[in-house]
Amino acid sequence: MKFSDKRNDRGLEINLTPLIDVVFLLLIFFMVSTTFIYTNALKVDLPKAKGDEQTVNKNIVVVVDSNNQIFVGKKKVPKFALYRVMKDLKEKNPNIPIILQADKNAKHGTVVFVMDQCKKAGFDRFTIAVEEE
Repeated sequence: MKFSDKRNDRGLEINLTPLIDVVFLLLIFFMVSTTFIYTNALKVDLPKAKGDEQTVNKNIVVVVDSNNQIFVGKKKVPKFALYRVMKDLKEKNPNIPIILQADKNAKHGTVVFVMDQCKKAGFDRFTIAVEEE
């Protein structure tokens, strides 16, 4: 004797809500983990960039060479004297911008130090010179 059950006649039902939740969580996990992987693996060549050329008639050029030596104009300035030199230049020319030319092999810490000393001396207009691609 065969009994008929109405639940079996409908067939197999799959509830998609938990499946969508799991797939969405996996998607978020892979997006976040991929971002962290590529952040540490990128090789960046910062000195090259495309952009609008700015012509500035008067400016102060600060150069950091590959040996991390600092030059203001063409004069070599030791690290300990940079603030004093920049402060004197700020008093003579209060609205003059700074153009920072850093070698791509210069240490990032030295470039940040130069920018910090210029900021402490009162300069707030910086331009970072790059080689056009």
